[in-house]
Amino acid sequence: WLESRIKQTNKEKKMFPFELEFLKWLEGLRTSFLNVFFEGITMLGEETLIILLVVALWFAVDKKLAQHVFFVTATSLSVNGIVKNYAQVPRPFTKGISCVRPDTATGYSFPSGHTQGFATWSSFFAIKVKKIWLSVLVGVLITLVAVSRLYLGAHYPSDVIVAVVLGVSLSAFGNYLFVKVKDTKKLYLGTFLIMTPFIAYFLYVADPLFADLFKTFGMIGGMVVVSFLDEKTEPLSYEVAWWKKVIRIVLGVVIAVALKEVIKRMNVFEVMPISLFIDAIRYFVVVMAVGVLCPLLFKKIK
Repeated sequence: WLESRIKQTNKEKKMFPFELEFLKWLEGLRTSFLNVFFEGITMLGEETLIILLVVALWFAVDKKLAQHVFFVTATSLSVNGIVKNYAQVPRPFTKGISCVRPDTATGYSFPSGHTQGFATWSSFFAIKVKKIWLSVLVGVLITLVAVSRLYLGAHYPSDVIVAVVLGVSLSAFGNYLFVKVKDTKKLYLGTFLIMTPFIAYFLYVADPLFADLFKTFGMIGGMVVVSFLDEKTEPLSYEVAWWKKVIRIVLGVVIAVALKEVIKRMNVFEVMPISLFIDAIRYFVVVMAVGVLCPLLFKKIK
């Protein structure tokens, strides 16, 4: 079914011819060293790093800052998923371009989720810190992540260009909203409600390549619950030894990733709407683990 859907999509969607030629040229430049280099660079845009970043900030630095980064990034990725699922542009490897590390090329192609996600949270820090050296560094890294997606054969040039524009723009807009609206519950609940009609539609026309949007929806749903529970729970103390903070971060990442993978393996349903719904549930559980379960555990074991 998936193969027939890709073939049908290939007929419906046409890319700019020069984009395919450019990717073929990049394909000819590949070497073992460059493969390893760009595979490392592309990891900057993957969800594991975002989880690590949010967990580290939440458990060792400042919960409010962690929630700020999370809101900006999750909102941007929600827009990315909605655009992707409507545009339904096929990946370059469906047009004959070989893909290095294809397991990272999930969902449709336009715009690039890796590039947009990294552009969002990295530019958030550049906007917040307001240092020229950091802005330059962030600009260089965003460019490298974008190029890595092209070099690896995962995206077209238009995918990464639009992703950078969306990522930086939504970072600035999300930062403005988070500062302007003091009640974070309203932000998360509002985002969740805005996304709900889109989720209902994409659930109705279910497609396995829609999964990324459902994951983001689950995360935002989790933050809605966490934000309401925040007022009723005692906050974590940051006045603890550095090694305790390291243990918090390690335990937090291990618990979050373990729960995500365990529920993923339980998702054996062949009915696509159910499978997508479970994707949302498992990322909801991940956020609940970070926002509720882990802090309770840390307080219990002191």
